[in-house]
Amino acid sequence: MVSAVLALSAALTGGTAQAQETLSTRAAQPPAEHACVFEGVDLNEFLGVPQRLIGPPPCREAFVGEKWVRTFPAWVTAASAKGAVYPPGYKPARRAPMDDFVSKFRGIRVVNDIGTAQERSYVFTGKQVLRRVDLDSEANVRIASFATPPLHPLSAGAHTTTVFMRLSAQHCDGLGTDPDANCLPGGEFEYTGDTPVTFFPRSTD
Repeated sequence: MVSAVLALSAALTGGTAQAQETLSTRAAQPPAEHACVFEGVDLNEFLGVPQRLIGPPPCREAFVGEKWVRTFPAWVTAASAKGAVYPPGYKPARRAPMDDFVSKFRGIRVVNDIGTAQERSYVFTGKQVLRRVDLDSEANVRIASFATPPLHPLSAGAHTTTVFMRLSAQHCDGLGTDPDANCLPGGEFEYTGDTPVTFFPRSTD
């Protein structure tokens, strides 16, 4: 049986090790309480976030006027240097794959409404967004989970939010030898797609 932590990681990454988030077609006003429940896990509690979370498909609505926190797919690596495998020619800066990732993780840039007149960017350091690293001993992996500091509210209607990650150098996860599937490039790169989010006016009833 896959452990709860690994199941959560798979949910956050769309079911694959490092997949981009998928678009949600669900349209419903958000609940009044701040509880992003996905795959049976309360992500607000898991990540220690009291504000509205935006990220996985069930959690892409917010109210006008409320600040919100962007979460995005977890990064998974081999649990340790023992048994880690890499593409030919790659040499990690740290022996343990997760230590290698953390040492190279410089942060992210969140871009809201990319490509529109309302486009706005926010830059955060790695320490600001890396919320926790968990060991899944059953699957022999480590899992890094992320959430930003609170972001400014958006206007009523449909928006997008896109995450760009920043690494000081190429990083590979130690789980395989395919550079496209198992590695992240150095520099800044798009980590998620243009995730949809809708902001609703609060009811006056």
